[in-house]
Amino acid sequence: MTIKQYLVVDDSEQDVELLTQRLDKFTFYKSVGAVSTIEAALNMLATQRIDLIFLDVHLPNQSGMTLLKIGATLPPVIIISAYPEYAVDSYEIGRAADYLLKPYTDERLHMALNRASQLQSQNQPSLTDEAIFLKMGRRIQRFDFRSILYVEAFGIYSKVYADEQLFVVNERLSAMTQLLPARLFIRIHKSYLINLGKITSYDRHSIYLGKTQLPIGISYRPRLEGLLALFDGSDDS
Repeated sequence: MTIKQYLVVDDSEQDVELLTQRLDKFTFYKSVGAVSTIEAALNMLATQRIDLIFLDVHLPNQSGMTLLKIGATLPPVIIISAYPEYAVDSYEIGRAADYLLKPYTDERLHMALNRASQLQSQNQPSLTDEAIFLKMGRRIQRFDFRSILYVEAFGIYSKVYADEQLFVVNERLSAMTQLLPARLFIRIHKSYLINLGKITSYDRHSIYLGKTQLPIGISYRPRLEGLLALFDGSDDS
């Protein structure tokens, strides 16, 4: 059986330690660490393979539910909370594999792990490679996902900015949005698809990937507002 790597998103060191101790009893689970914010969780998702997320609802100055609303594809998420009132919302969003109420038993945790495994096998096929092969004219070029900074619409083609180079590939941006994994990439504008792990800062109109400034489209704002504290006034020009 393949080792499954999990991430804990929780600001309580005591709860993280307790969960980790319990998961140590299950041979096929390995921790990649614990973080206390949505931003840190997204960074981990962008830089490491994560097969399962344990998520607390109450995080410092933000709701853990925000993570469930970001991106079309996440690994299975098991919510652990002392508050039962969020359970319905988590299932309606459609990302939660299970909802554990504190305190929970090892048996109940085992049940949640089984549900997460079932969800992953049904709806979350894992990538066998961390790269994609794209056609450039008559040539086929390999792109490592994490080397891609962003993708720009270019008529019936797309411009891929990767490894400080520009490549023109034979795919529309709409196709690139489907081909690249949603756990790593998000559409921010009708003309731009960005690598989440490359975000360095943002303001009310733009997202910055290092020295690169890209506009935020108003039609994409609802999907981004859980990720970025956007203000009014962005446009889709």
